Amino acid sequence: MNTPPLLDQRTVIVTGAATGIGQAFALGCAAQGANVVVADIGPADETVAAVEATGAKALYVRVDVSDEASTREMAVQARARFGRIDGLVNNAAYFREVKLTDFEQIDPAIWDRIFQVNVKGVWNCCKAVMPAMRERAGGSIVNIASVVAVAGQPGYLHYVASKGAVLAMTKGLAKEVGQHGVRCNVIAPGFVITDATRNRPVEWQQSFLKARAISREQRPEDLVGTALYLLSDLAGFVSGQTVVVDGGHIMY
Repeated sequence: MNTPPLLDQRTVIVTGAATGIGQAFALGCAAQGANVVVADIGPADETVAAVEATGAKALYVRVDVSDEASTREMAVQARARFGRIDGLVNNAAYFREVKLTDFEQIDPAIWDRIFQVNVKGVWNCCKAVMPAMRERAGGSIVNIASVVAVAGQPGYLHYVASKGAVLAMTKGLAKEVGQHGVRCNVIAPGFVITDATRNRPVEWQQSFLKARAISREQRPEDLVGTALYLLSDLAGFVSGQTVVVDGGHIMY
């Protein structure tokens, strides 16, 4: 007997899906039968083409997650095209431009921008999809945080604090939306090699690799299986959890 794909005929929104980790999530969802809403502040032609090449349906939506109206429009377009929203991967984040900085020297404007995108952006997107999920009495939200929110990391207090807020927000949200059949969980990646992270100091990158039980570079594809699990019915009784995917650096 053929087993249907994990996300067969479901609609999943992936933010920050133009490149890197978000693109890997989008392709993973497509491979499991989902309609994929490719949401990003910039062009995402490559991701859309790759999703459609799998035979899945894709919709590109330009979204600024820090803007509430933009995220509402994202949800409106998703429902207009596919009629439903079953999953949300809150992957968009402000990190590429973040510099290693002593906490006393952090520019308040950079601090505010990180929280606008990494924290308020997650909140905005969750609010935007809830009417559709509540209507269907089901859904799964996967928020992407970082292992630094669990372990700490010197020189990135603004980023660490923002991802710590995502962990706390997810727990509170899970308690609030469970009554509507919606689950909310976190994936906390380790240091993943992408275009947005290649400019980090080599010593900093090596410190993550040396601390891992699986001693190799982490790639975006390493996160996809966990996301598919959390989005699917396999995780139907899992909510409010943080899953660290870092090759065995942080263990608990």
